[in-house]
Amino acid sequence: AAVCIGSNLHFLKQLQTIHMYFGATKMGDTGAVAIGNNLQKLEKLRKTTLHFHGTNVSDYSAVAIGNSLQNFEKLQNIRLGFGETKVGDAGAVAIGNGLQDLKELQEIDLDFESTAVTTEQKNSLKKQLHKPGVHVDVR
Repeated sequence: AAVCIGSNLHFLKQLQTIHMYFGATKMGDTGAVAIGNNLQKLEKLRKTTLHFHGTNVSDYSAVAIGNSLQNFEKLQNIRLGFGETKVGDAGAVAIGNGLQDLKELQEIDLDFESTAVTTEQKNSLKKQLHKPGVHVDVR
């Protein structure tokens, strides 16, 4: 189902807000990568929520999503939930790199609870993403 959703996102080019919740499903990297790869076509996004809590996604998914984030020049608010997944430091680094140069961001909420993302990496993300006027929550 997630692959189908992801492959059809390009039809929504005018979309400014998207909230997708896949928590506690059997979603794996194939679906999450399809979503990540196709999200980049939604250049007008201002608010984004993607929750993968309790799914089987890994760094592979987080890297695809991180790579797509850098295309969102108008993004103001993002919430990414990777709690209780297989995401580790490599995925967290990709998410941080995808967000770091976005100038319109006002709020960043990243959930890496009960994952392999280390406390050091979470603290590094907070420092990397901290800018005046931007609320950053990494846990």
